Amino acid sequence: MGLDRYDEVWEGVLHMPPAPGREHQRLGTEIVAFLVPLLKSRGIQVQYETEVHRPQSQGADYRIPDIVTFEEGRAGLVLTDRGLEGAPLAVIEILSPDDETYEKLGFYASLGIPEVVVVNPETRGAEVYRLAGTQYLAVSADERGRVHAASLDVRFSTTSGGTPSLRIERGGAMIEI
Repeated sequence: MGLDRYDEVWEGVLHMPPAPGREHQRLGTEIVAFLVPLLKSRGIQVQYETEVHRPQSQGADYRIPDIVTFEEGRAGLVLTDRGLEGAPLAVIEILSPDDETYEKLGFYASLGIPEVVVVNPETRGAEVYRLAGTQYLAVSADERGRVHAASLDVRFSTTSGGTPSLRIERGGAMIEI
C-alpha cells in the first residue's frame, strides 16, 4: 500500500524515522532549489527523499537521506524505481528531533559515499564528513568559517549577527536560508 514509503530498513530491521517538520522541509526545499541548477551543469543530479540501497540487498538494507546527489553512469551505482543501489556522490541529512542521522554514517561509509553533509536547522550550522578509508572524518572550516564539500564543490557556513542563517556558496552563487 506504500505506507512505508519514508521508513527505512537497516539490515532487515524496520526503522520509522520521525516525519520532517515544516522548517526541516522548508530548509531542504531551498537547498535543493539552490543546488539543482548549479550542479546540473556539471551532470550532477539532486533528489529529495531518495532511497539509497546496499547493492543486492533486495530491499532489506537502505536509508533515506534528505537529499541525494549523484551522477548517472557512476561506477557501481544503479538507478532503480525506488532510488539508488550503491554510492551516490554525496548525501545531505537535515537533523530532526530524535532522528538517527549520525547512526547512518557507518552505512554510508560501507557503501563508499565520498561525503555526508549534516545540517542543523536550529543553529543553521553544517558539518561535512569526508570518507577516509572506512570511516568519516569531519572537515575543518577554512579561515572564513566555511566547510567545503569537495565532491560538490559547495561551501557551507553560518552567518553571524541577529538570527543565524545557513549560507551555501558555489561558483560565485550564494544563498542564505
